[in-house]
Amino acid sequence: MSGTLHLRPYQEDALGAVLGAHGRGVRSALLVMPTGSEKTVVFAHAILNLLRPGERALVLAHRDELISQAVGKLRDVLGDALPIGVVKAERDETDAPIVVASVQTLSRSARLERLGGGFALVIVDEAHHAAAETYRRVLDAIGAPFVLGVTATPDRGDGVGLGAVFEEIVYELPMLELIGDGYLVDLRAKQIAVNADFRSLHTRAGDIIDSEAAGMLLAADAPATIARAYRQFVPERKGIVFTPTVVVAHAMASALRSEGLSAAALDGTTPTPERREILADLKTGAVQVVANCGVLTEGFDEPSVSCITVAKPTKSRGHYVQMIGRGTRPYPGKTDCVILDTVGCAARHDLMTTASLFGLSLDALAARSVSEAMTALVTPEIAPPVAGELVAIDVELFRQRPAHWVPTGTGRFVLPTGDGTLVLRPQPGDRWDVLHVPRHGRPVALATGISLGYAQGVAEDHARATGGHALIDRDAPWRTGPPSEKQIRFLQGLGVPLGAIRTKGEASDAIGAAIAAKAA
Repeated sequence: MSGTLHLRPYQEDALGAVLGAHGRGVRSALLVMPTGSEKTVVFAHAILNLLRPGERALVLAHRDELISQAVGKLRDVLGDALPIGVVKAERDETDAPIVVASVQTLSRSARLERLGGGFALVIVDEAHHAAAETYRRVLDAIGAPFVLGVTATPDRGDGVGLGAVFEEIVYELPMLELIGDGYLVDLRAKQIAVNADFRSLHTRAGDIIDSEAAGMLLAADAPATIARAYRQFVPERKGIVFTPTVVVAHAMASALRSEGLSAAALDGTTPTPERREILADLKTGAVQVVANCGVLTEGFDEPSVSCITVAKPTKSRGHYVQMIGRGTRPYPGKTDCVILDTVGCAARHDLMTTASLFGLSLDALAARSVSEAMTALVTPEIAPPVAGELVAIDVELFRQRPAHWVPTGTGRFVLPTGDGTLVLRPQPGDRWDVLHVPRHGRPVALATGISLGYAQGVAEDHARATGGHALIDRDAPWRTGPPSEKQIRFLQGLGVPLGAIRTKGEASDAIGAAIAAKAA
């Protein structure tokens, strides 16, 4: 069986590792892949490959957003091959061949009994939660012969290991690799010094006590410092701020608004309609920055976000990865994601920072470039900040060359390639089509009705496969030369004004936009 979303090379490797583990008799396997790598596509294909006629699969998730995402991606892959049921709150579709269920709902005895048995496969989404009592109760009751966990962060901040749930990690994919291959965007860090000494903070359950961190940040007037840094260094970027408490989240939003930025705050008590409205405004740009406490760390996907502000001191690698992972997804025209790191200058060395995430010493960062070490470049010693002085240090992390997507003004994006033009065409419901428009001939659909991030990946994979590396590189030297006679004639034939076109790159962009406008 095959789905509508074809696997990328690394996803094929991951699926092969899962199938191999199943064939070896492994009963519970863990798949570790970064945020943005489309783990759901891999486990959907695992369902296609492992289920035999008459068998059922159960997907466990712990948040409504994750349930919705899983259902949507499963439908993308499975099409109409297998019906999908949902079990959460008032929904109780227990008879479907594939059931996507809330673990909180199934942890109730009555709902678990109604679910019944016969599951040959259980998928645990965000599997770093699987050691929790609720998950263990459900997994023990189901007793499936094969359990597959998927997560970006196999390490838990509370020190509780996953070895009691999963026998082995069968596949692990580093974030660096996906950044280097262009499936995730480049990262740059800017360390913002706040007038606080994090060394006095205490730890509980393996991580910094949030209330202590909040008190220290507020006493240091960190929201005002961070807001000034945002306006000064990334004023045009759409962003998310992570904070330790609700009070700090709302203080951050207020400080950002005082700097003239459109900002809102979210927390666990925000009513669902208001929350949806705020996130919809973030999507459209009506709200530029959303500060949140414990809401957007998992299950949130807005690829146009290009700045993550970490205003939550943490010792947890997993929690830090989840935060910055909200900004690594690709989006047409997005070249990188900036991490505003408020704890990077701290003397307390057990706090996670963007540099420490990749296991580098300060000496190593100072000695070599990111492209050489595939890590961070330069984190010099920083003197304690003077009150009122804004201190920031650039930490450039990766040197990936992003593709040069061109907005057309019609909602479409185009990418000129060696054998024509690639077009991302929007459809209702945040779905996208990928069209290849050859130089001579009719448009061909490479994919239809998929998410924007996956559509962009399909298009860029096609460009690489057809030898279009130099053409899609936004920094390619050829783009700076004057327009060719052939380009000028082509643009004149399309009726495109030539007045604003000064370079060969601009001419290529204009040709692509004109072709996209004419594509079906």
